[in-house]
Amino acid sequence: MYNPKPEVYETLKALGYSCSQGRQAVFEKDKLPAITFTLGNKTGRYELDKTPSVYDVEIVVDVWGNESAVVSRVAGEAEAAMLGIDYLLTYCADIPPDLETEGSLYHIQMRFGAIKESNS
Repeated sequence: MYNPKPEVYETLKALGYSCSQGRQAVFEKDKLPAITFTLGNKTGRYELDKTPSVYDVEIVVDVWGNESAVVSRVAGEAEAAMLGIDYLLTYCADIPPDLETEGSLYHIQMRFGAIKESNS
């Protein structure tokens, strides 16, 4: 079975920012910008003997920070890094902070899709 998490984590962590799997609601100010990711979907395509030949994989990447320009730059770096491991950007949303809430962060959410061999 193909497990995308280690490859994605190592790829995003190599950018030099705080990186973790999951969705953290609170970040330490000195650890921004930050990247979080989750496995959005992993669906197998099966052979007649019920063994998976490939997986359709979706990874959701969120970039968080105090400044819009910095978050946009880091999102671009994350997109390039994910492309380097054959994940294509399929969705991107700029989610503005709630300016009335203290500590609210700038946030870009991206989704990436790939087809990975089951023995990858």
